[in-house]
Amino acid sequence: MPPTRRYTRPSAPARTALPFTATPRHDAAGPVAAAGASGIIAGTTALIRRCRHRNRQPAAATGSSTAGAVVMLHYLPDSLYVRNRLTQSSDLEIWLSAGEKQRRQARARSHFHDPQPVCPPQHEQDPFLALPWAYAQLQWLTTRLLDHDDSEQQLRALAGSLRRLANHAPEATLAAGLLLPYAHYAHAHAVHVALLVARLTQRLAQPEAECESLVCAALTMNIAMVNLQQQLSHQAEALSSLQAKQLHLHPLASSAMLREVGIDDEIWHLAILEHHEQWNGKGYPFGLPRGKISPGAHLLHVADVAMARLHPRHYRRPQLPKSAMVQLFQQRDTLADAKLADCLIKEVGLYPPGSFVKLEQGDTAIVVQHGDDITTPLTVRFGRDANIVPSASRIASPAQMTVEARHLPALARLWQCRVDSPAG
Repeated sequence: MPPTRRYTRPSAPARTALPFTATPRHDAAGPVAAAGASGIIAGTTALIRRCRHRNRQPAAATGSSTAGAVVMLHYLPDSLYVRNRLTQSSDLEIWLSAGEKQRRQARARSHFHDPQPVCPPQHEQDPFLALPWAYAQLQWLTTRLLDHDDSEQQLRALAGSLRRLANHAPEATLAAGLLLPYAHYAHAHAVHVALLVARLTQRLAQPEAECESLVCAALTMNIAMVNLQQQLSHQAEALSSLQAKQLHLHPLASSAMLREVGIDDEIWHLAILEHHEQWNGKGYPFGLPRGKISPGAHLLHVADVAMARLHPRHYRRPQLPKSAMVQLFQQRDTLADAKLADCLIKEVGLYPPGSFVKLEQGDTAIVVQHGDDITTPLTVRFGRDANIVPSASRIASPAQMTVEARHLPALARLWQCRVDSPAG
């Protein structure tokens, strides 16, 4: 058996706490070392993984004397570590091996003939113009992430544009996200989550640097599984065992890819690594209990879940916003922080802008603005005698309607916006 190498956790980076309750994190068991590089991961250093929760013990060594045998925790998808050529030098630092980086760079170069999307004028004031560009820009950036020297700058620039857009026209931005079509679920979902994170951090009065880091994390949380995420958006059946392992691994692989391009923002990395952790301890990849999940990662998790519920997949319709928000309210202080849940409900509402409703008098309408009361938003009725001036309305029930591309310009004008191209 080759000698093992032990690592100690580096000192944790300074983090500004979010203004909701979060117990400081503590590590569980000590580091677990792995043997040296194998033929499968030629040229890489050993895989290291810390035992961080539930006092789990490391898996026993295989007993084989074959060079390169890996000593891993039994619950880790070690075959996926090998397949993705991941190297872990501490519990928060995961890297791609040289071979994997070269493979991804070669794939990126094959797409270089695609020009970078052109930023539309007034894109930070008009979300119906900005969102199709943002979807395309994020797709362009993530496809070429490892082959650009300025990937971090471009991601931060996109995050800044989305933050300014969300804070300039929050209701129009929510509406555009619900109404505009998109070709690629993975990139559209990341943009939707980033916009919601921008609004939540604004409501919670977070420091500027932390807001930017969390919006960047929302844009890049799934960059290691874009193809899988797109596939799953069309898939109604249960995950295969391989898909489940890939899903389990993607927070680690996404963080590894970002480190390879020189991104060392620990708030950004920590949010990505823990954005699927849950307060009940049933999340992944670490299964952290409530007290050990960073506040920023918890905020990203809640926003991720909310946007996934509100937007459709090819095999199912979206959950009605009222149902999603009521469910979130019922989970306050059990699965979601109470203050964060309250902010989210106030931001989205029971009837968010861009959603359709049936009024008590029987008319169908579209919600344009939040009202003074969460149950009476400002709406515009459909029909020949409809008044285009929004008015407070009592809602009988939510409604689901399919929006055709030819209707988008007229709908966009309800928020004084315009649509150049309905495709996104």
